[in-house]
Amino acid sequence: MNIKHILWDWNGTLINDTSLCVKILNNFLTIRSKSSTSVNFYRNNFYFPVSGFYKSIGLPHEGKEFNLLSKMFISNYKDLWKQCSLQPHAEKVLRKINDLNLKQSILSAGHQNDVASFVSELGLNKYFYSVNGTNNIQAQGKVGTALKLTSKLNLQPQEILLVGDTLHDSQVGDYIGCPTLLFSKGHNSPSTLATSKRKIIDDLMQLMDFVQH
Repeated sequence: MNIKHILWDWNGTLINDTSLCVKILNNFLTIRSKSSTSVNFYRNNFYFPVSGFYKSIGLPHEGKEFNLLSKMFISNYKDLWKQCSLQPHAEKVLRKINDLNLKQSILSAGHQNDVASFVSELGLNKYFYSVNGTNNIQAQGKVGTALKLTSKLNLQPQEILLVGDTLHDSQVGDYIGCPTLLFSKGHNSPSTLATSKRKIIDDLMQLMDFVQH
């Protein structure tokens, strides 16, 4: 691969926040007297759009109730996200890629301001050419964000590598037309990711095999 720019998903790929997201969802389910879900169930079944996944587990998925739940989720996440750590070897890989003079950007379904704040608080800004999120709190619009970003990079699709942790990241890669690696320790399980036919990595250090040349 002649990779010149790496697009990193944030949630689940660089930051290990799957368990926190399940914890918040279980609080919502408990309030509504519904059965809680496990991390394993979540990782096997989570998908975008988030509204569809909410519907599948019995949470509000449209209208004012869904908007309120989205606001509550973000509020709870902001209060608790510092409990999460970066994925193993995440910063080491970012540093190694930076040392190769390859550009890196964040491409997230999270709200732009929130993602930028998280990256900044962890002191990771120095590694990124840009941090790109969406303009909503319903985790919608990642494809549009991706296309807008890649149109500015002045690169061929095969010179861009997308690294994510969900089937949606594979779909985003399809829209861009770029190579995509899926990380198996995030929001989707290895068996779920395998349905995409994408290359799967179990350790972020494996990424170096795809960028060193």
